[in-house]
Amino acid sequence: SVPSTWVVGNSKTMTINGTSYQIDIIGKSHDTYAAGGTAPLTFQLHDCYADTKAMNSSNTNSGGWKNSAMRTTHLPAILALMPTEVQNGIREVSKKASVGGASSTIETVSDKLFLLSEVEIFGSTSYSAAGEGTQYDYYKAGNSKVKKFSGSADYWWERSPYGSYSTHFCTVNSGGGAGYYIASIAIGVAFGFCF
Repeated sequence: SVPSTWVVGNSKTMTINGTSYQIDIIGKSHDTYAAGGTAPLTFQLHDCYADTKAMNSSNTNSGGWKNSAMRTTHLPAILALMPTEVQNGIREVSKKASVGGASSTIETVSDKLFLLSEVEIFGSTSYSAAGEGTQYDYYKAGNSKVKKFSGSADYWWERSPYGSYSTHFCTVNSGGGAGYYIASIAIGVAFGFCF
């Protein structure tokens, strides 16, 4: 159970691999557990992780979020560095994303750590396929979409493949607007998770 005093926008710090991060509550009862039921809280890094990552080693979004190196390699490696009690508490939730390759087909995958989709951040789609979830209350409330890497505002990845090209994934740009980048570029990572 979650105390009613815990609200969207609250934050606390967590140390991962020796670096301290601010973690924000971005949603309450927003995500669905892969095993069924509703996750009471969704969290996200306030700024980017200490290391930039690419979505894939080559410039492709074919295979979508599901088969991306970000999902299959980079985020699991970060999860393994998180505090043991946090690792043990994080539960898989169902996340939707297009299959990539300029397809509008949406698939659902189960994730412990995940990137947000374009619509989960902006509440609308500029470059991604429709159907990748709904906007988190944190961003609906007008909180900043700008995230810093090494102290400066930077681009950060979304899990959304670019809907029109098979080489790009969507991003939030350094000004907090919707953007996109070729998949092999290493930029900021601001992942989410649920208990």
